[in-house]
Amino acid sequence: MNRRQFVGAGMLLPFTFLMPEIARAGAKLNEDTSAVQAEALNTLLDLSLPDLHGQSVTLRQLGADHLTVVNFWASWCAPCVREMPALDALHKENQKVNVVGISLDTVANIEAFARKTPVSYPLLTAGAGKISLMRQLGNPKGGLPYTLVLDKDARPVATVLGEIDMDSLTAFVKRAA
Repeated sequence: MNRRQFVGAGMLLPFTFLMPEIARAGAKLNEDTSAVQAEALNTLLDLSLPDLHGQSVTLRQLGADHLTVVNFWASWCAPCVREMPALDALHKENQKVNVVGISLDTVANIEAFARKTPVSYPLLTAGAGKISLMRQLGNPKGGLPYTLVLDKDARPVATVLGEIDMDSLTAFVKRAA
C-alpha cells in the first residue's frame, strides 16, 4: 500500500463506523408521490390478500375513511423488523390512522415471525411476486422496507424508502389525519 492509498483508507475509516448509525437514523418522508402509478394503486387497493387468520381482505376494506400507512416488509429484513414496534405504537395511539403490513415473504415465515413479534395491526401476505407492483407504487429500486401513506380517500400522500424516521412520520400523521 503506498502513501496515497494509506491516507485515502484512513479518511474512509470513520465513515465505515458511522454508516450503520446513519442508516438507522431513518428515512424521511417524501411527499412527492408522482411516481405512484394510479393503475398500480387501484390494483393494490383491490388486491385480496390473506391475513394471519386465513381471511382475505383488501386495503379498501381496511383503510376506509382513515389515513392508512401501508408498510411493505419481510421477516428477513432487519430494518423492517426494527421499525415494527414504532409502527405498532402509532397504530395503537392514533385512532384516525390504520397501519397495514404487507409482507413480501411466505405465509409460514410471517406466521412464525408474528408468534415471536406480535403487532396490533393487520399483517397481510403478498409474497415475493408483488415486488413488481411495489415498484409501480413509487419504489423503483424494489427495496425494503417501503412505506406508502394514503389519505382517507386512498390517494397517495407520502412514501418512504428505507427504515422510517418515526418523528417525521408522526408529525406528518398529526398534520394529515
